[in-house]
Amino acid sequence: MAVIETIQELDGATPSELATALELTKSTVYKHLYTLGKHGYVIADGNEYRLGGRFYHIGMYVRNRSKIYEVAGKYVTELAERSNEESDFGVEENGRIVTLFDSVGSSAKPSSRLNNYEYMHTTAIGKAILARLPDSRVDRIVDQWGLPRLTDQTITSRAELGDELDRIRERGYAINDEESISGKRVAGIVAEDPSGGIIGGFTISGPAYRISDTELYQEFPDILFRVVPDFEAELDSQGLV
Repeated sequence: MAVIETIQELDGATPSELATALELTKSTVYKHLYTLGKHGYVIADGNEYRLGGRFYHIGMYVRNRSKIYEVAGKYVTELAERSNEESDFGVEENGRIVTLFDSVGSSAKPSSRLNNYEYMHTTAIGKAILARLPDSRVDRIVDQWGLPRLTDQTITSRAELGDELDRIRERGYAINDEESISGKRVAGIVAEDPSGGIIGGFTISGPAYRISDTELYQEFPDILFRVVPDFEAELDSQGLV
């Protein structure tokens, strides 16, 4: 796994570069590359090794493994159409946020973002989910991943995060106000099953130069609160939750 992740981080690497980055011998690196290559997970590109197409098929399987996610795509489209802005649906995995669908306009598409394993404290979906978790679980996530600063607006202390989660619990929605990407404002809420379990989260977002406080704190949440319950009801009616 370390070899795979390092190849991704370096956007391709030679065996020597991998050995240096991982503090392994070249012979050990070659053994890993041979095994990964044999099964299609890496390919040789000249003297460099890159991740192979096998990962695409695995990623598609993960995205499509549940009918729930297919239904979510439909509601991402509806949110985008109602708001005339971008909408996303994402889930929490291992203390990070993975966006499965995003939409700008008339259709939702599987997310193709290069950076699609985001910190929870920087995203509206992530913060909305964190606000639903017990403090002990929040602490474990923070201990595991930290609170890295991505922009000048990013929350970077546990106390500040706690205050933010209290505000989210009070108003029912989360805001990402240029905290993950400068120039992007986002509102998001959690989608849940009938027992209150967390399914994932939906967002509406737009560029800071165009999105006013009224849209961010009132109009976007209002749309989310009208549409997301329909998603939850459809899942329940189909016996998917």
